[in-house]
Amino acid sequence: MQIHSLQSVSAAQSVSRVSHPQPAGNAGQVASTSAAATDELELSSEAQQISQAQAVGQVGNSGSEIRADKVASLREAIASGSYETPEKLSAALDRLLDTFA
Repeated sequence: MQIHSLQSVSAAQSVSRVSHPQPAGNAGQVASTSAAATDELELSSEAQQISQAQAVGQVGNSGSEIRADKVASLREAIASGSYETPEKLSAALDRLLDTFA
């Protein structure tokens, strides 16, 4: 499978099965181990870089960077109990009700 661009979407492609030939003396026997056939997957260097960036949190779903300092401050506020204020809950409820209007 080849990835040509970050923005193009293509249909899923089949995975090819690689089978290893059996020795001539065992031609009529079936291998009892799963080593007889293996699947392989090769990723382009671009796909590997994207995967690594997502794994470390550098790129979010929208392609923007995650602000670690903002996340840390929000986690601290939630842990201390100062994040959920009546004003914030009221504003969130108003936005929710606006989606139904």
